[in-house]
This record gives sequence, structure tokens and C-alpha cells, in this order.
Amino acid sequence: MDRERSTPSSSSQNKKSCNNMHHRFSVSICLVLLAFNISPVASFTGGRNFNIHRVSSHPRKAEGSRIRFQDDRPIIGASHHYKNVQRSSSNTALSAGTTAVQEDAESKAVPSLDGTTVTVGDKIGSGSYGTVHKMIVDENDPNNGVCIGKRPFTLEELKKESSKEKENRQQTPKERAERCMYYWEIEDHCFRKLPLHPQLPPHLGVVQDPKDKHDWVAFGLVTNVKYSGKDGEESVPAPTLVDLMKLDDSSSSSDENGSAQELEQIGKHLGCTSYAETLDTVLESLLTVLQHVHKHQIVHRDIKPSNLLVQLDENDTKGRLVLIDFGSAADLEYSSATVSNGLWKSKQQVLRGLENGARVAVSPIYCAPEVFIKIKEAPTAFDIFSSGLLFCQLLFGYLDERTDAGFHQQLEDAKWDLNVWLSNELGSKLRPRGLDHSLEYLAERPGLWSLLEAMMREDPLNRPTAKKALKRFQSILESSKQEDDDDDDEEDIDAKRDVDGPFFKMVLESMETCPIPTITRALHYVATFSRMESLGLVLSEYDEEDEESNSDPEWVEATKYAQPGEVFIKEIVPGGQADRLGGILEVGDQLQGVGELPLVGGGFGKAVEMLQDQPKNARNVKLHFDRISVRSNEAIPMVPTDAREIQLQDLGAWSSKGRRNAQEDAYVLHEIHDAKDNSVLLAGVMDGHGGAAASLLAANQMPSLVSKEHVVNRKPVEESLGAAWEEVCNMYQKQCTTDPEECRADYNPWEGTLKANTSAKDLIPGTTISMMALDETTGKITFLNCGDSRSFVATSKGKVRFETVDHTPETEEQRFQEGIDAGLDYSLPKCRLSKWTLSVGAYEYSVARSLEGPFATSKGIVSDPDITETVVESGEILLSASDGLWEVMGSEEVAFDLQKMRAKRISASDAAREIVSMALKKGSSDNVSVVVVYL
Repeated sequence: MDRERSTPSSSSQNKKSCNNMHHRFSVSICLVLLAFNISPVASFTGGRNFNIHRVSSHPRKAEGSRIRFQDDRPIIGASHHYKNVQRSSSNTALSAGTTAVQEDAESKAVPSLDGTTVTVGDKIGSGSYGTVHKMIVDENDPNNGVCIGKRPFTLEELKKESSKEKENRQQTPKERAERCMYYWEIEDHCFRKLPLHPQLPPHLGVVQDPKDKHDWVAFGLVTNVKYSGKDGEESVPAPTLVDLMKLDDSSSSSDENGSAQELEQIGKHLGCTSYAETLDTVLESLLTVLQHVHKHQIVHRDIKPSNLLVQLDENDTKGRLVLIDFGSAADLEYSSATVSNGLWKSKQQVLRGLENGARVAVSPIYCAPEVFIKIKEAPTAFDIFSSGLLFCQLLFGYLDERTDAGFHQQLEDAKWDLNVWLSNELGSKLRPRGLDHSLEYLAERPGLWSLLEAMMREDPLNRPTAKKALKRFQSILESSKQEDDDDDDEEDIDAKRDVDGPFFKMVLESMETCPIPTITRALHYVATFSRMESLGLVLSEYDEEDEESNSDPEWVEATKYAQPGEVFIKEIVPGGQADRLGGILEVGDQLQGVGELPLVGGGFGKAVEMLQDQPKNARNVKLHFDRISVRSNEAIPMVPTDAREIQLQDLGAWSSKGRRNAQEDAYVLHEIHDAKDNSVLLAGVMDGHGGAAASLLAANQMPSLVSKEHVVNRKPVEESLGAAWEEVCNMYQKQCTTDPEECRADYNPWEGTLKANTSAKDLIPGTTISMMALDETTGKITFLNCGDSRSFVATSKGKVRFETVDHTPETEEQRFQEGIDAGLDYSLPKCRLSKWTLSVGAYEYSVARSLEGPFATSKGIVSDPDITETVVESGEILLSASDGLWEVMGSEEVAFDLQKMRAKRISASDAAREIVSMALKKGSSDNVSVVVVYL
């Protein structure tokens, strides 16, 4: 959907156009019936007859348009001129790897349309600003053909539509009708200026209804030999790209085996035989038509799948994309137009489409960051960004509108930096499947990733032109074909990948690697450093010949199980960044990974390379360490001999959506009292994904359900907590089964906003939970944990003495294998791109336990919690936090910081707020929620 936007300087005109009522779906100049679920028009009885002519209100009235028909398809030639630019009638086919477009070729004379009558048939849909109909040219002529007509909505139609709608609108029907007429005129103006091109629908002129005085702009019919209507009817407009995306998405959603998206329907209608060939054809075709449009100083401003027809003729070896719907376009050259000054009208030189402060209807999820183009700041770069975004959505399999909106939001969160986005995506809990499939395609085309980066830069001045991008892409394809013919050695391949930058090269090298957990180093933690100063660490490989180091007992003990290529902390620089983290780092801790990628071999040199090769716009870097375990990660079995009363000295919570557009977390901080004045503190976090339905339900229901079980049914706290969670899970799954729409993430197609990091029309949101129930009378605390949110108990000295265990796919592999052996529809965790995940339909999950909808649960992502008990002491600190904290900070670091804050008499609420702030400063890309309790 498109939303009309105005420049800030035109706030008085910042009103919604007719697009508020009529969505910019797949309808435009040539409309695909599938997009509207409307059957083809088989009969045109009762239609009106019109004469085709060119209205005199347009500048430089064109000469007569000429047309002939062959096999019921219009073949257009035109001798009319606009600013001395003659239209082309090139019918050369476009194929991947070649630019077969001959512009400004001489057109052959064909019979004129002057005086030709047409029959306008039934309505087949509505577009951004008007209605679209089929037209039959001269029914009595055996050589008749079909074309498409488009006219703006009338004031009467808008008044009738407005009366049916409940919401108030800023514009009156009259104002909206004026905007619809304006968009219609802009489209006609642009097509009059643009020479004919194989990737533009032929513009036939304007038809007037002599009875109702309606003006229609007429276009030649664009078809696809692979696509037909009822009973094989051939005169059906070609499908739009969005129609085929829906078909591919539908087949992907029904595939329960987790296979990658192959774009089969898009490929079929483009005449392609593989995923790679389809993507190659789409990008080359898109850049080719934009080169033509931009050459003639037109910027489209609404590049999106529903404005691209997929054409394939009988004689084509490859299909092409045909660009339609120029209602949001702008002419970057001055032309004469009639302008109203309120009391009178006058002829002025204007930039058509840029009047009224560049006000325009745009699609939010394909819009470039600048939103409003500036005539002196690469205005055509707007289309380059949208094209890069569209291609990335096909590349990564984001075929659902909600997923597309989530991708746009993620890019905005990453400041439009593809490397930062990829780094965030590698660490994401939930993502559409097939990222590794996409990276394999990119790996075979060195230079393409850097081209996409350039096309999607935030500053339009730094994006390439369509001509340069096309030339660069064709060079990439040519090099790729040569690689297929040659047997390059690893050094040659490595050198070619340098063009895409060190970070992307590092990602490709890590595609087949996974962190290998060891028994001897069970304690894993993460530390986040600023890239603006030195780490303050001395890293070193173990070297058995280094006598000086091997004389240090601490170093010898820490490295006694070391293998060649492993890297350890050898020294912590006093006063440096590492030292200021509060003593969480120790000499002998082993470096396991940098960012989201593991360090597997390569030694010290590889570690330095990985540190240097992080995305250049990333402000922080995460280091993963393992340490020889000196304590158990299980609850310390402390059974109180005497009843003790724990005083709650202070408690507080804080939650932030962080860099994301939507808040999916929730938290609970609740006290339960019984008739005997016994108190139970209930505190914890819920980390939602795919939307907030599950996390909000758990947060709203858990306190009352625990209270019912403990106070009314007199169950122990442990049983009450487990029973309450089980009931929440049952409630949610029942709700999602009976009314799935109530569970899905909220999506506003008008704004293009999604209240989730990612979602789809068939994705049911889920949530992890980590909750504590403290019996204030006995000091016994019960932890319920399901997923990768985490809770801990820290001593008065800032040391973690108990923390819950994260449920990740690799730690639950045995459970999945047992399920498979029992005949359940489970799959084993797989590791790609340095992360363990589970394939569930069209998505990959990096969590093994969570509250999910029925489908994900049937695949083995269960809501079974761990319930553990221990006893706390006065002076200790309790914390629960979502994994947005744990992705950038380790438990020890957080515990140490909390102890320092408490010593400074910082309240628990302020401490929670400060921990959240620290996580965001360290680069957390997720929502962050923290609950803190001082005992």
C-alpha cells in the first residue's frame, strides 16, 4: 500500500489522497486479475463505444497514434513527438547477460487509430488513483485486439465510498478527487515523454467517453504465455511480480520440510530454470528499464512488486519485467503546465510531479530513506534504493508483505547498512529460512553484495546510477560464468571475494563452521567492547616452547587442554577497557568467537583479522569466551533448617524496545499474599518473537493463575508456578487455533509498520519466559525457565552463584532425536552460519523451548519448563532479563555492575534502567527487559 507524504515545508498540504481509500495493490496500467480475485471478462455486451484521440490539454499535442494488431495483440508504432523525442518500436527480446534495448529507433508507419471505436468492458480492478477496464478495439474487425484503459476516480465515486467508511479523513472527497486526477495526469504526461521500450506498456493515447465525459488513458495489453484466464483465454494481462511472489510464498508455507525458497513461479513465468537464473534475470531486467526511464529524466518513485508485470512472449528465450503505474513519478525536466494560483490559472514552466513541495504517494516498505527527492541530490537514486530492496527481498525469500515490512524496519534499525543488518540477522532468534541458500548465490557472484550495499546506501548521492549499476552487474555475471568454466584455486577465489569487503568474506568462510562445545570449558560468556578504543587485552596462542609463559602456573593451568590455533587471554591491561568491565575477564579465558562468528583455527592472526573485519559502521564488537568451570551451573541445594524471613529491600524493572520498531517483551513484578500474611514475590520476563501476543498473554495471566493455585488451591509455590504456566500455554494454543488472527502481529499496511521484528500472515508469535517466585517467609526461591531468557542469583560480592540454563537447539539434540525415534515430526538441529537452528516451516528458530502456536509445537519447540529451587540470603541480588541483554553482556559482568550500583545506593529501578541502557550502548539489536530485586 502507498501512503501520500508531503515535505515538512508543506505541512498544510500534508493530507491523505485518494490512496486512503484505494490501495495501491497489484493493479495499475495493465492489471492482473489474480490480484483482485476477479474472473476475466469474457463478454463485453452493454459496453460503451469511444473514440480514441489525444486531449488538447496536454502540452505539445502529439500527432496521431498508430496501431496494428496481430494474433489479438497490439503491436504499437508511433510517429508522434514530444519535445522532439520520437518513440521507439524496438521488439528486441531481453535476456540475462545482455542489454538488447535499442532506444529512439525509427518507427514504421502503421494504420492510424484516428476515428477507431473501442468498447470498454467491465471493470477488472482499481489502482492507486482510479479504475481499470478492459477495452476491445473495433469488435467488427476480425483483426481486433484488447487493450487496457485507466481513468481517475470521480467525485461521485469518492463521495459514495467515503460515506461507507467510519474513519475520519483529512481530505474531503473533492480534494481526493483532485489528487486522483493529478496522479492520472502525471502518468499520462510521463508516458507521453518516454519513448517506447520493451519493458514499458505501449501508451495508446486518451479515450473520451462522450456520454459521461470520462477520460481514459489506454495502454497496449502485456501478456505472458505461461499465464491465461478461464478456459485458456489468452487476452489476460500478464501477472505482476507480487502475484507470483504470493504463489511462491504459498507453496513455501505449505512445505513442512524446511527447504529453501526457490522462486519457482517467478522463474517459470520468466522462462528461467533455476533460482540463480531467476534472480539474475530480475535484477538485470529491473536495472535495464530504470536505465531507460532515468535517461529520459523520469523518476518512478514507486518501484515495488505490484508495479512490475512479468512478461514472456512465445518467441522469447527469457522473460522481462514491465514497469507500470507512473502516478507517483516525476519529470525532472521543466515543461509547460496550467497552474492554479487560487483566483486564476496560468501557463508556467514546472517540474511535473514535483509541484506542491514534492508531495507524493509512496509505498512505505519500498520507500528510500530520504522519502522526498531533491532535484540537485541524485533524485533518480530513489528508484535505485527501492530496486535493491526489492531484489534483496526475493534473494532472502521475504515474499510476504509483513515479512517485507519487517525487513525494511530491520534495515532502518541497522542505519541502512547491509553488513550491520546481516550481523544482526546472524544472531536473531527467529528468521525466515534460507539465508544460507541466499549466501551461496552471492558467493558465486563476487561483487554483487557490495553492489547491493551501494544501491541501498542512506545517502542518495552515494548510490550508483541505473546505468552504472547495470554495467557493474553484467560484469559480475560475466565473471561468474568465466569462473564456472575455469578451475580457480582457493587463493583466486579468496582474492575475488575481497571485493565484497572483509566482513562478508568472513561470513562466507564461516558458513560451514559451528562452535564446538567442550566439556572442559563449560562456562561461556560474552563481553562487549567499544571499537573507539583499545580492548585492553593481550591475546596469545598457546606455545609449548614459550618458556616464559609456561613458567606462570595460572597460564599453565588455564591452557593445559589447549589445542593448536586456540587463543587465550594472556594479560589484562590495568585501567584498560577490559579491566573496567569489572573483573569478569580472567587470564586463561579462551576466545571462542568474534561478533556472531566462531574462531575455529587460524590462531592469533585469525583473531586479529576477525576483529578488524567487523562491519565498519558497527560501534561495538562482541567477544565470546570459554573458561574452565570452577562451579556447577545447577542450583545449590540449600534446605533451610529454620524458617527465615527475607526482606525485600528494593525492587524495580525497566524495558526498552531498543533499536527495534516494536516492543515484543513483557515483564512481571507482582506480590501475592495469602490469608496468613505470607508473601510470594513473582518477578520475571517474557521475550516475544514474531509479535507480542504470547508474551503479553503470559504477563497478564501468570500473576492471577499463580495466585489461584497457591492461595485458593493451596499448592506449593513450585507446583503453582508450573500449573500456571501450563494453563497459559493451553490458553494460548486454544486461542491461536480458534482465532489465529488474534495471535498474529499487528500490521498496518497503510503505514507499512509491523509490530514485530519479523512476521508473516501465517506466523504465530511465541515467547520464552524466565520467572522467579520468592517465598519471603522461608527464603526459598523457585525458578521457572523456558527458552533463552535468563535469571540469576548474585552474592553480596557481585558473583553469580546460580543462573538458569538456556534452552538452545544444540543442547536439546538428544530430545529431538528421541522424538524422531518415537515417530514424532521432529527434525534435528542443524548448524549453518555459525548458529544452531531448527527449521519450522518457512522459519528457522534458534531456541528449542518456547511457547508457540500448534504448528511450531508439533515440530518439537515445546513449552516444557525447567523448574528449580534454591535458597537466598539477605544482601543478595536477583535478576531476570530477556536475551537482548545476554547477547551483549555476560552474567558475571551484569552481576558485578549491579553490586557496584547497589554499593553506591542506586535504587533497583535505576539499576534496571542502567543495565538496559548499557546493553543498548553495547549494541544489542533486540528488545531489552530487566527486573532487579535487592534482598
